[in-house]
Amino acid sequence: MCGLSKFITVLLIVFLGACSGPRHFEPVQPASSDEGVLYIYRPKADNPGVQPLRYSYPDMILDGESVGVLKFKTYKHLRLRPGKHLLKATGLTEQASWEEKDKELQFDIQPGEIKYLKLSVQYNLSEMDLLQPGARYLLYITPVDAKAALYEIRDTNPE
Repeated sequence: MCGLSKFITVLLIVFLGACSGPRHFEPVQPASSDEGVLYIYRPKADNPGVQPLRYSYPDMILDGESVGVLKFKTYKHLRLRPGKHLLKATGLTEQASWEEKDKELQFDIQPGEIKYLKLSVQYNLSEMDLLQPGARYLLYITPVDAKAALYEIRDTNPE
């Protein structure tokens, strides 16, 4: 019986250690006054249970150039010149593992600005029923204000 209680104690310690609190996130600041910083992130979905497209990932194309794939619960930051930019999430490159249609967002970044763009992947529950094969998704690239983004990014990992 003593061995069983030690085993249970060890299991509790391991499981409780894995349940650590939220992490701290400190955004990278622009290196100079003539650049901005863009954060692109993909948090978990709002729905409970299985996460949509968890093992699929798009290639992120910024102004016609790949900046790498964006996997589930990850983020990346990029230093940009001020002005208008176009960000696209696509599955039409070799490194992507993404069957969904491309999503694009044109945005403007100011000198010294830190901008946050979220790739939101949700189940489209209004178009799904038990008799229908396959899931349906809602996909958006959305600008997010800094306060909200910091809470979401801290639960993701750098890419």
